[in-house]
Formats: sequence, structure tokens, C-alpha cells
Amino acid sequence: MAYKGSPRPYLIALVAAVILNLGLRLRILEHVLRAHQSAPWLIGVIQRGLLLVFAALLVAFWWLLLVRVLPEFRRGLAPSRWQLASLVWLASGMAATNLLSENIAIYRLNLSSYTLLMDALMLYLGISLIFLFWYWFIDKPPRRQGILWEQSGPAALTTPYGIVFPEETLERDVLLTDRWQPEFMDYAYFTILCSNCFGPPEGHLLVGRQIKVLHSLHSLAMITVFIVILARAINTLN
Repeated sequence: MAYKGSPRPYLIALVAAVILNLGLRLRILEHVLRAHQSAPWLIGVIQRGLLLVFAALLVAFWWLLLVRVLPEFRRGLAPSRWQLASLVWLASGMAATNLLSENIAIYRLNLSSYTLLMDALMLYLGISLIFLFWYWFIDKPPRRQGILWEQSGPAALTTPYGIVFPEETLERDVLLTDRWQPEFMDYAYFTILCSNCFGPPEGHLLVGRQIKVLHSLHSLAMITVFIVILARAINTLN
């Protein structure tokens, strides 16, 4: 199934997330090499394994993007849902390996507080951009018909499955229509507030199991970044 509307800004956000994760992976590799002599051998084995997994995911991501998705853009075709799902799953896998590697590095490699703060910032930005794509991916197609919407009475209005934005609620209550559609900035605002507050912004509702599971994973990832990494970094400030 192809997407209506351009997925370009969301793909750009996803590519930015992958670049951030690549930069973080290089920093983690530097941490591991610097502490190679003092780190336990098991930590080195685990980190090398995670590095191989990350490299495989990275190659698969760029191959899919450059060989399958971009040529369709040049021909004026929209990428399929399967292609977009594959891209975001690969990017999510890279972020997960980095998050695991960073947590191992925190407890075993004696990283400085400023190094941890920089790594945490890169994790925060990368994870937020990936979930920006996820929220759009789950919520957007199609909002008017199909699996994300259902008829709800004789007025021919529909009930959304996904994110209910305050503009939608206002339009439905005042104008009794459902023509408003969220744009990139709406999803970006929602994602930023979710990353900072561990919950949906005021006036936004989450309807449906998929979006609730996604938001729960987002909150867990952000809690890991803020509590585990930032708390450790703050406690080790000199």
C-alpha cells in the first residue's frame, strides 16, 4: 500500500536519526578501544557483537534507501508501507544496540561525565527522530478509511485510531466535520513533548493498542536516557 502525501520530511528525520546513531556508534567504539586494557574480556566480546549487529543494520538501511526507495521517488512514486516499515525497523534496531552499548559502557568503562552527557544528547535526538517517524507511520495511513478509522453513527463522522490532536477535537465538536489532517510539525510537537514529559501533551489522546504500545516503548527509552545515563553523568560531575 502506498502513502498519500509526501513522506519526505519524515524520511529526512529518519536519515538524520541514523546519522546521529552512526556518530554515537563511532564514539562508543572509541570508548571501548580506549578502555580495551582495563575492561573485562566479556565486555569486549559483547561490544564487538553489538558493533557487528549495528553494521549489518546500517548496511541494510542504506541499501534499502538508496536502491529501493530513492529510485521510486525519482520516478514520482511513493514508497510502499513495507519499505517504510523496513526502514524504521532497521533504524530502531540501530538505536537499540546503541542504547544497550551505552549502558554497558556506563558501568564498565568509567566514562567521564561530559562524555556521558554528549552521548545522552545524541541518544535523545536519535530516539526522538525515530519515534517521530513511528508516530506518523502508525497514525497517518489512512486516517479517513481503513484500519485507523471506523464509522460511529448516522452523522457519518469517524473515530480515529491513533493520535487525536486537539485541532481534530475542536473541529469535530464545533464544526461537526473531520477534514483536518496533521502535518509534520504536529507530529514533531507531539514527539518532543512525549520525549520530555514521558506522556502525551495536554489535549492529545492515544486511541488504540498500537499507538499505546508505541508510546510505552518511547517512554521506556526516554526514561533509560534521562534516568540511567543523565543521572549517572550528573552524579560524576567534579
